[in-house]
Amino acid sequence: MKRVIIIGASYAGLYAAKKFINNNDVEVLLFDKSNYHYIQVESYGFVATRYDISDVTINVNDYIKNLDKNITFYKREIESFNSDLKQITTTNNEIYEYDYLIIATGSITNFPTQVPNIQNYSNGIKNLQKASDVKQTFDSIINEVVWKQKNKKNKTYNIVIGGAGLSGVEIASEMSSILKDSNNYSNINIIIVDGMKTVLPNMDERLITSCHKRLEELGIKVYLGSFIKDVDEKKIYLTNETEIEYDYFVFTGGIKAITLNSPTTYEVNKLNQYIVNDCLQLKDEKDVFAVGDAAQIMSKGKYLAPTAQIAIQAGEYVSSYIQNEINKKENQIFEAQLNGVLISLGGNYAIGLVYDKFFITGYIAHKLKKYVTRSHKRKFI
Repeated sequence: MKRVIIIGASYAGLYAAKKFINNNDVEVLLFDKSNYHYIQVESYGFVATRYDISDVTINVNDYIKNLDKNITFYKREIESFNSDLKQITTTNNEIYEYDYLIIATGSITNFPTQVPNIQNYSNGIKNLQKASDVKQTFDSIINEVVWKQKNKKNKTYNIVIGGAGLSGVEIASEMSSILKDSNNYSNINIIIVDGMKTVLPNMDERLITSCHKRLEELGIKVYLGSFIKDVDEKKIYLTNETEIEYDYFVFTGGIKAITLNSPTTYEVNKLNQYIVNDCLQLKDEKDVFAVGDAAQIMSKGKYLAPTAQIAIQAGEYVSSYIQNEINKKENQIFEAQLNGVLISLGGNYAIGLVYDKFFITGYIAHKLKKYVTRSHKRKFI
């Protein structure tokens, strides 16, 4: 029996594990330092207090127990791997051997090193603990506003979202939508800051235009075309000399992949993602794969930005690849299928491109996004 080790209960890791069910020729060990899977695509609703923690998490231990007798979950943090010895080592110095290794370690918030103090004064949402901190703070600000109004003590609060990509516009829109649902929060301002010239940079022009319009309708102030050059405890300083006062700062400006220690040095890109070949294998390795945010995934010569749908496809592909190898079947290179994008912009409103072709907006897009998310979660019940 061959042993496959998967590091990371991410989208890619969980879907890779599931693809091994009913294969009695393979033993699968899944490792993660947490016993839950964080549904990051729903983080906007969680940090804006619309969703509970149960809405954005899946219990990995319970799911794996019910999946297959040949798949086992270990709540362990992995320190390193050795491709020569075909071993992984946990932070507690436990050693496990493998025949095939899948690295699905995900990513963290990429705070720009050229911006002094940004990590000290801003908050990311890439893990559940950080997202919970943002949720609690947003809720506290709302409660404080209500208290001050009752005591006739008015104060304006500025919540700044750094980054106008998917996560940034979704969080800002959801927060603003919740505030607009009540007449009590008119003195809480939601602000977006991004150095790019548009929101949703590099996306379809229809998405960009619709997003700009929706943000304007929600009363969100947007500063574009000027990067953050510094931050202190009260202000954000832009390169065009604009100064923005803030009470709370959430940074969503990008990702940095989580890699593992190894005696072998592997090539990574500027986002710390492993460089992989067309079969998602690390360079010069036949039995070590990287998937999801941990890998620089290309398709037809173009870099694919990390998304849940690409991570899921990559996890399933590598699982199938390994099983074909074991059964001495032919394998094909990885080719991503881009099914489009759906972007929640507050309340029951969303925009999207279906199969990167059909443009939809409003309630229909919102319902479709909810359906896609529920479909993902149902696979783990």
